[in-house]
Amino acid sequence: MSLRDVYETGFDEQTDRTLSADCPECDGRVIVDAGERRCDDCGLVITEQRLDRGPEWRSFEGDDDNPSRVGAPLTAVRHDRGLSTEIGQQRDGTGSPISGRKQVQLGRLRREHNRGRFRSKAEQNLAHACSELHRMTSALDLPKTVAERAAAIYREAMEENLIRGRAIETIAAGSLYGACRCDGVTRTLGEIADVAQCDESKVKLGYRVLNVELGLETGVRRPRDLIPRLVSAVNAFGDVERRARDLVEYAEEAGLANGRNPNGVAAACIYLAGQEVGEHITQTELADVADVTPLTIRKRYRELRE
Repeated sequence: MSLRDVYETGFDEQTDRTLSADCPECDGRVIVDAGERRCDDCGLVITEQRLDRGPEWRSFEGDDDNPSRVGAPLTAVRHDRGLSTEIGQQRDGTGSPISGRKQVQLGRLRREHNRGRFRSKAEQNLAHACSELHRMTSALDLPKTVAERAAAIYREAMEENLIRGRAIETIAAGSLYGACRCDGVTRTLGEIADVAQCDESKVKLGYRVLNVELGLETGVRRPRDLIPRLVSAVNAFGDVERRARDLVEYAEEAGLANGRNPNGVAAACIYLAGQEVGEHITQTELADVADVTPLTIRKRYRELRE
């Protein structure tokens, strides 16, 4: 039977055990404490705690280059943050087909699972709002970050009890418009209302309630941010956009955009740029895509000419 100490070469499990090696500085006693080797006399740390810096996953197929991870990341777009379980219908987890008797059993389990998915009426309403946000985000081709922020805004509004007495579609559309304003994505109230299940006045109402009650960090909309969308809407050339950007920069420096509707200033810059470049763009066409009147474009155009 061996009488030597276990783990005498220094493992993490070893604590307060003296080693045979000496300290390289003072020739003192070297001990192992909490996974590190240090001198008991001068306190010199010889080796620190050893960490496993390899991957946290394990591959049992022998292919370490393409490891498989289970489950999607957490997301605020779904009411349960993506932690719910979905019961399949025709195939099992390995991809094999399921028998008819098993499909009937899974159908009953799926029905009971859907009934018990929501713990309260508020959670059920949140699921409906998340589905509306996902639908509107997909229809407008917005990035995922906007959808995440919109869902976070709606959740905060639900915690502040701002949903009571108002339609879910109204607050959801207002949350999406507020997320666009916070992330600097150029989307108008009319574009949100086109894909929402409410009119433009309701979208404006929902956004106003969220902005006042929650204090959204929305930036000031500037005319230069509206130039690309308006130029693309009227099918203008690149020279018009470049000249319109120069005119917008001049208008902001000269103070012509202060207190004015940014849509009207941007449309007037595009109209003046089209005249200078030789591109025929009518005021009525610009007024339709900028959601302003032709009179507003003429006023801003005259100010730019002067």
